[in-house]
Formats: sequence, structure tokens, C-alpha cells
Amino acid sequence: MNAIDIVIPTIRSPEEIAPLAEELASTAGVPVCIHATCMNVCAARNRNIGLDQCQSDIVIMVDDDMEGFPQGWAISLVEVLTSHPKCVMVSPQLAKKDGSPGCMMGGCSIAKSGVTKASERKLPTACVAVRNNAIRFDESYVGSGWEDDDYAAQLRTAFPDCEFLVCHDVWIVHRNEAKNQRGPHWERNKSLFESKWKVKDSKHQ
Repeated sequence: MNAIDIVIPTIRSPEEIAPLAEELASTAGVPVCIHATCMNVCAARNRNIGLDQCQSDIVIMVDDDMEGFPQGWAISLVEVLTSHPKCVMVSPQLAKKDGSPGCMMGGCSIAKSGVTKASERKLPTACVAVRNNAIRFDESYVGSGWEDDDYAAQLRTAFPDCEFLVCHDVWIVHRNEAKNQRGPHWERNKSLFESKWKVKDSKHQ
């Protein structure tokens, strides 16, 4: 298998990100090419900077507050995408540091193994594998938050029959630091999402 591009969209420095990059490469189970953005810009911009550098057919995005990657985690996510043609995004089961299920969104089930659908057809982009295409994150969202909802909405529009899946065979810890997300950014981004997609009282959980 050719190398898989992994994007780490982050405002942290290359030195701060180096341990995570080493962990990703040593546990992926497949050759990888890591792109850590390390730019002091919004989450959407950092994601796009990384995506624009990718060459592989499948791209993995990993936030800088993820840890505890099991051996073969990346190849497991890639295999879900390759075996489910309608799938546009797959996430591992996010976990808290104590090993309990972490916060997700999209109507995800919780399971110890197997693959399930996110009933609302969206997923948090904390750690996801997606197909490499022309779709990019909307950089109108300031800080972080709601850019992942918007990206999912773009995917649903472009691929009406698409699926969003969770691979419960892979559990990865998400510290969920929510950098530059709460406070005024949250309400502004929520309002932008609802106005753009003509929805009311949308949920991000």
C-alpha cells in the first residue's frame, strides 16, 4: 500500500507536535506521510492547508489532542472506507482518558467492536479518514467549532447517498481541549452554520 497522508491541523509548534507525529507513524500499520500545519489560524484554515498538501486517495485528519493510538489504527480506518463505497468519512470510537466512551456527534452508537452508521450523517473530525477530493472546510468559521458540521453538510450535498461510519474496533483517546471554541466563537459559528444551511436549533454533540 502506498503511503497515506495524515494531516495534523494545529496551532502548536513543530517541536510540540513531534511526539504525536512519532506516535502516529509508529502505530499506523501502513506507511504514512505526516503534514503538521503549525499555523496560528482558524481550524478550518489549518485543515485546508493540510488537505492541499495531500496526494493519497484516502486522507486521515488527526487533532493535536488525540493520544493512545493502538497498533494498526490507520489501516483499520482505511479498510472501512475501501470496503464501504458509500462511506465518505469514518471515525474511530473516541474515548476519554479513563477508557470510557468519549463525546461524539451524529447519532453515533457505542460498541466494543464492529462498524456502525452515524444516523445523522456527520462525525467529529477529531480523528477521521476521508476520501481525497476537492471539498474544503469553510474558513468563515472563526477559531474552531462547527467547521466539521459544515464539512459534513458539504459531503451530504455532494454525495446524497453517502454514509458516515464509526469503526468501534479502534478506540482512541480524545482529550477534547476545544481550543478557541467556546464563548463568542461558538455562538457566532453556530449562527453562521444555521444561516448557511437554513436550519434552526442545530445540535453539535
